[in-house]
Amino acid sequence: MQSSNSWMHTSSSYEDMMTEQGIPTMITWSYDGKEVAVEGSWDNWKTRKPLQRSGKDFIILKVLPSGVYQYRFVVDGQWRYSPDVPWTQDEAGNTFNILDLQEYVPEDIQSISGFEPPQSPDSSYNNLQLGGEDYAKEPPLVPPHLQMTLLNAPSPHMEIPPPSSRPQHVVINHLYMQKGRSSDSVVALGSTHRFLSKYVTVVLYKSIHQ
Repeated sequence: MQSSNSWMHTSSSYEDMMTEQGIPTMITWSYDGKEVAVEGSWDNWKTRKPLQRSGKDFIILKVLPSGVYQYRFVVDGQWRYSPDVPWTQDEAGNTFNILDLQEYVPEDIQSISGFEPPQSPDSSYNNLQLGGEDYAKEPPLVPPHLQMTLLNAPSPHMEIPPPSSRPQHVVINHLYMQKGRSSDSVVALGSTHRFLSKYVTVVLYKSIHQ
């Protein structure tokens, strides 16, 4: 019954904290212990809050204002600290963990809720749709070096030649740039993919006005 009352008290405290303005912070104890609690300088060491078991760890969620805090764990009635997070010692030799929330930057949902991305200019998408005569044309010739790769080419200087099987997937890229004095400059990028005996070529081009 005592453990059940403690859980109900922690749940109500969690709901109270969520209504406050602050920074949600998860405090975790990942070591041994049967009963784990935490106390800290956020309330001048006045209260001791129990942590709830989550798998092998003990956790608690606190909502704190921005600042730097010291805290320590109480594990089975003994003061402990976690060496995995920042910690310090006072003049008396007592060890505390440090929680620094000064550099926390909260998300402002209201500032991006009304944001609308700018529309793309119509001139960027002025390609005409393909017609029947376009599909009747013969496809361009495939570069011959797509049929092989340098990694599979045998070398007379190698004691153990690599396997001569043709790779299943090959990609080849081309970059073309044309600079003309009388006409506009053009930049084109072509990418050809081969998988087994299927080929797909994509060409992107842009005219650069002088």
